[in-house]
Amino acid sequence: MNIEIQKLSIDLLDDWLYYFDHVAFSDNNGWSGCYCMHYHWSDELENKWRTTGKADNRDCAVKLIQEGILQGYLAYYDGNAIGWCNANDKDRYDTVLFKFHWEDSEKDKKIKSIVCFNVAPDMRNKGIASMLLKKVCEDALHEKYEYVEAYPFNNGDNKNYHGSISMYEKNGFKVYGNIDNYSLVRRYLQLH
Repeated sequence: MNIEIQKLSIDLLDDWLYYFDHVAFSDNNGWSGCYCMHYHWSDELENKWRTTGKADNRDCAVKLIQEGILQGYLAYYDGNAIGWCNANDKDRYDTVLFKFHWEDSEKDKKIKSIVCFNVAPDMRNKGIASMLLKKVCEDALHEKYEYVEAYPFNNGDNKNYHGSISMYEKNGFKVYGNIDNYSLVRRYLQLH
């Protein structure tokens, strides 16, 4: 299977929107309005979401992509987007900073955070999330990040949108700590 991974850009916005409008949650309508915004929600955006819903969330996502705040990677198969990973500077996420506070020793560090994976229903269990993860780590190394971290759920179940702990461990991550129902996993990068 020939999978291509592309970093999200304005040129790929239509692909990203098509993926979230028609593919990402085709088997889970209850989440169809997320547009991968949850970790960008400030209190103001969360309150707005509760009253305006999916269409406004979509518009906010487009704006954040245009501003370079919502970033990540699309996976393609036969020219169609079939997977997504939301990854960016840790300080670009409002909710991550709330749940996973900076340690004093980290305040000046360049940290790449991964907050979400989504793979098309018919493409799951084929290693797509691992391919996305590898690309995030490769680019983070070239972009001089000190480490990549992520926040998988401890219990797994149907909330594996953070990725599984086993996937991270297979890709060189170590469990750094636990907060509530989450693990904090990190992969330190060798900088040259």
